[in-house]
Amino acid sequence: MTTGNTNRMAAAAAGLLGMSLLAGCASESPKVDYYTLSANEVPALRGSEAAGCSKIPITIGPITWPRYLDQPRIATRSGSNRLNFDEFNRWAGSLRDDFGRALRKNLSGLLQSEYLAIYGSGARFRTRYRVELDVEQFDGEMGGDVILDVNWAVFVQESGKLLGRPQTTTIRKTATGPAYAALVQASSQAVAELAREIAVELAEVCVSAHE
Repeated sequence: MTTGNTNRMAAAAAGLLGMSLLAGCASESPKVDYYTLSANEVPALRGSEAAGCSKIPITIGPITWPRYLDQPRIATRSGSNRLNFDEFNRWAGSLRDDFGRALRKNLSGLLQSEYLAIYGSGARFRTRYRVELDVEQFDGEMGGDVILDVNWAVFVQESGKLLGRPQTTTIRKTATGPAYAALVQASSQAVAELAREIAVELAEVCVSAHE
């Protein structure tokens, strides 16, 4: 066998070995898990409270979002000043969009209304009121508390008039375990509780509009 043939065979063998090693590494890579927020089954407000808003068109948003959450990796907190982002546990889409969707669905159930739309979604009706939200924090510790900190207010859509007072809501929900699924479940519960606070305020606004 010539030296040239020997070198070519050695190179081919090295190439096959490299491909095998790469394939082995790829097969051993951790899988990525994807999560979404869910709209909880929340009981509607009492009939007299919800009735006033059931036919009034309301827009949710704009929703201002912290930049650290504007990415697919799930953020967790270890201590008050340290954030961790996990490469293998991610939101299935935009967390901001998911937050708005879950909030709208919860509000729809609480107010017994289908006249609710997310800001910028191209509502099929003319909005009378809008709820603006500024989310300052939405994260938690693994196996600990999820914190949702939001400033929000209700406005007349056309005039921009503020109705009532600006509100600040801080919600804590404890995860049932140290897994990401438990963290996401607690996050969904926090959104549902925020929806209830907003629904109570909207109910008062809608009742006043009928007086």
